[in-house]
Amino acid sequence: MALPQRQEYDLEGAAEYLGCSTGDILYYLDKGLLRLSVSTEHSPDFVSVPFEKLSAAVQQLLQSLYNPDGIDLSRIKLDQASLDAGGAVSSLYLTHYQRNKIKDTVHQLGEPIWLFQNFAGEQITIWYEGSLRGFWLYEEGGWIAGTFLDKEELDRLLQKKPAGSVSIASESIGLKPFQVPQGRVDEIAEAMVAYGNLYYEEKKRIPTSIDLQGFMLERGGKALQLTYDPSGKDFVFSFKPLSKRAFNDRYKEYRVTENTR
Repeated sequence: MALPQRQEYDLEGAAEYLGCSTGDILYYLDKGLLRLSVSTEHSPDFVSVPFEKLSAAVQQLLQSLYNPDGIDLSRIKLDQASLDAGGAVSSLYLTHYQRNKIKDTVHQLGEPIWLFQNFAGEQITIWYEGSLRGFWLYEEGGWIAGTFLDKEELDRLLQKKPAGSVSIASESIGLKPFQVPQGRVDEIAEAMVAYGNLYYEEKKRIPTSIDLQGFMLERGGKALQLTYDPSGKDFVFSFKPLSKRAFNDRYKEYRVTENTR
């Protein structure tokens, strides 16, 4: 009798399934072509609510959270009408920005995540008995503990590969207008590229440098620890100064032109 098809894979299993190396899988994760999954199998009473269906006040509150503890999360409540707009979800997905942030975390309990994606890429939040819930995830031996690669996610990547193409990554990365140059990855680069591509996905146009600055301040804000000092014309990113000129230079560096696609 045939064995049932696996639905969850570790690093080695995912590489075997895709017919590539484990290094390729890590590359796809770094570039945002694959997302890690977190199972809610042991939390069947969790309710998933799309971020966009939350009130503006709750959205702003969730975006402003930075390294909260469990009490901070449980104090955030949602009304029954908003909970009724949600539903169950079997897997939660982490973006490459979140994964890389966790890998750089030095907190003993790991990085608390409360904003996820569903399979379609929509931002979702998790609630239990009306209170916000999250998952504490941490890097362990080069992997994010408690995560896996979902079969659906692996199949989604396979579907992007045109017949006869040599590399999944080289064909897919060109679809996004921003990319971190190889060997130049840091927290600012990851954030600018992630938010630049998010802007493009949502608004269907490539942001200018000024567009991206406003978008990151509005959507990232305290979550990125990003502020702007109009008097000195400087940004402060996670306590690191970043001049407006430096932001513009980075924008030009990360912007993928037609010649480099």
